[in-house]
Amino acid sequence: MSCGGCAASVKRILENEPQVQSATVNLATEMAVVWAVPEERDVEDWKLHLGEKLANQLTTCGYKSNLRDSSKVSSQRVLERKMTEKLENLKQSGRELAVSWALCAVCLLGHTSHIIGVNLPFMHLFHSTGFHLSLSIFTFIGPGRRLILDGIKSLVKGSPNMNTLVGLGALSSFAVSSIAAFIPKLGWKTFFEEPIMLIAFVLLGKNLEQRAKLKATSDMTGLLNILPSKARLMVDNDSEKSSLIEVPCDSLAVGDYVVVLPGDRIPADGVVKSGRSTVDESSLTGEPMPVTKIAGAEVSAGSINLNGKLTVEVRRPGGETVMSDILRLVEEAQAREAPVQRLADKVAGNFTYGVMALSAATYVFWNIFGSQLVPAAIQHGGAMSLALQLSCSVLVIACPCALGLATPTAVLVGTSLGATKGLLLRGGDVLEKLSAVDAVVFDKTGTLTIGRPVVTKIIASRSEGNSNTKDCRIDEWTEIDILSFAAGVESNTNHPLGKAITEAARAANCPTMKANDGSFTEEPGSGAVATIGEKQVSVGTLNWIRRHGVIHNPFPEEEYFGQSVAYVAVDGALAGLICFEDKLREDSHQVVDTLSKQGISVYMLSGDKESAAMNVASIVGIHEDKVLAEVKPHEKKKFISELQKQYKLVAMVGDGINDAAALASADVGVAMGGGVGAASDVSSVVLMGNRLSQVVDALDLSKETMRTVKQNLWWAFLYNIVGLPIAAGALLPVTGTILTPSIAGALMGFSSIGVMANSLLLRVRLNSRQKLTNYSDTKREAHKVSDALSDNIDEVEKNYSSKWSA
Repeated sequence: MSCGGCAASVKRILENEPQVQSATVNLATEMAVVWAVPEERDVEDWKLHLGEKLANQLTTCGYKSNLRDSSKVSSQRVLERKMTEKLENLKQSGRELAVSWALCAVCLLGHTSHIIGVNLPFMHLFHSTGFHLSLSIFTFIGPGRRLILDGIKSLVKGSPNMNTLVGLGALSSFAVSSIAAFIPKLGWKTFFEEPIMLIAFVLLGKNLEQRAKLKATSDMTGLLNILPSKARLMVDNDSEKSSLIEVPCDSLAVGDYVVVLPGDRIPADGVVKSGRSTVDESSLTGEPMPVTKIAGAEVSAGSINLNGKLTVEVRRPGGETVMSDILRLVEEAQAREAPVQRLADKVAGNFTYGVMALSAATYVFWNIFGSQLVPAAIQHGGAMSLALQLSCSVLVIACPCALGLATPTAVLVGTSLGATKGLLLRGGDVLEKLSAVDAVVFDKTGTLTIGRPVVTKIIASRSEGNSNTKDCRIDEWTEIDILSFAAGVESNTNHPLGKAITEAARAANCPTMKANDGSFTEEPGSGAVATIGEKQVSVGTLNWIRRHGVIHNPFPEEEYFGQSVAYVAVDGALAGLICFEDKLREDSHQVVDTLSKQGISVYMLSGDKESAAMNVASIVGIHEDKVLAEVKPHEKKKFISELQKQYKLVAMVGDGINDAAALASADVGVAMGGGVGAASDVSSVVLMGNRLSQVVDALDLSKETMRTVKQNLWWAFLYNIVGLPIAAGALLPVTGTILTPSIAGALMGFSSIGVMANSLLLRVRLNSRQKLTNYSDTKREAHKVSDALSDNIDEVEKNYSSKWSA
């Protein structure tokens, strides 16, 4: 594809197929995404069959295509192949450019010698009409051959593109000059130098455009280059006796053991089996601080082992890594168009036909009225010669490329830049929505807090009630009993509070209790219940244990204000409660403050008790009337739906586990997570660095990207709106200004380069904006808040941390 018209033609061809419901085509990445009709999806291997059919259809129509392998393993190889093809095309373009400008230099040499009056032997030949005719022919059969043939083929097949316009302009100039040369009595002016210079300028523009595209994908290339090609494989999986051999990383299998020395990049995703070291994961998460890795810790391919020897067990086969997942997700994101591009696509789809019609109208107008409007200009040739020259300029100056590249290039740079900063944004439509968000909803646990609660206090129930009530206390449970029962139930769940309970029981050396097989039941947002021995144990919210027989709650709320609480009931009687603390993220107050200053409304949802939720909200700066506590997952979704009636666009930030429904219903779902596994299908944005400040980074990136998109579209439309009338001779009667085809070709080439350059400047603008934003004061404030909270936690933990913490 060479321009926006090509992209529009490819989309039209695809959507004309009965099996295709809709399609999007990205000019910058040269990739199409197709959605099939529901009936087609019932066919076995429908993706393979339909993909091959559509690829063959496009190839038949002149657009060489192949089915994109969407498997995770192939993502890296596909990107490598595409980069290799782009580099080869750039080399070929460079050779054509060199030859073209050599011919152009020879042509200019003849004109220069004639102007300055150089009287050297044979110099007059360089200025002769025959010599320039020969140079034009050499240009057509040499550097300009591919461009002109592609334009003619596209015209014949009914899908004219930018090359068609350039080819028609060059051939028209050549044809008019040839007629003038062979029939001198017509009095027409010859301009054989025009097609030579036109092809030279167009090839220069294309070469610079190709370089700009490669530069735009340099972020993704950088991610690709961090993956090592070799790994040190342990032959017998025995660190003491085994020998090491170097093998390609692609050949690694699950269960293999590899040795990673200091300074090496980790070759595959896996788990540390032995050794201790610090690892730089900044290329994956954007977090500059290294992470300590010991036995049992997970490591990702591409991260750097800094100062210790590690033995790693491979958990994913060679080529299937977190990095390849990132590359695949970013590539898919770049294929999704932003809604703002649709107008440009509609214009580009019919742009070439409109320009050809305008060129014909220009010829007719100046051929009829040229002698009356500008008689002085006609002295250099006939009215028909002038009309032909102007109509050629109209063909050449038009630039559908700028329209086609305006959005894709900015999205390409934006998503690639985001990936290097630990942000996965799933497409141009997500960037456009995120840039207009005016309300952000945060989940509490795991989002505003670090998501690793610890047990700080266990309170046994007082002896209350009488023998006639169901929850009469017959047994006096100790703190160890309560923790042991709760751990027996929670050992079957992955909930953060459940993990905190089991860790506290392990630290306190509590007796091990196990739930009877088949007795465990869990309700998200409420709690869990299981039978341990002869006793039914329920752990969860107050409402949950009441549903399982408890009537009275003897605990006043002020005893555990600001802390999360899990109630523990045994055989329908309240045994006691367990208190938790979950430390706030250091940047939570900073992020809330920054969003508020940007005019964005900030809300908080929590399944925790109201007292704990209000305590967190007051610390981070969220107003109490924007806090909703004790909500279940379906209630979070309902709350998001209510907010969408009040605000333009709502973003939900959650940990991607029990917030899936709310993330899906929000206009933009933002998932916290340290890896691609945290990015569920419902999340539009994934914060790979697991830092809350990345929410602000994502908003800044989206706003700057959409600003760049709008600038590109304004430039593309304005260039064509102003350029086409000038090329058609609008200024000729007033100022005598005329654009020759060669100058028009140069302007056309540089219009596309302008769009590409503005997109590449997105990096500079974003970095400058981040440098100018001074976070030092808010960071210090966040540290003060964190320290104050830590002091409160320390106060509570003085009596309990030794018993309940490891």
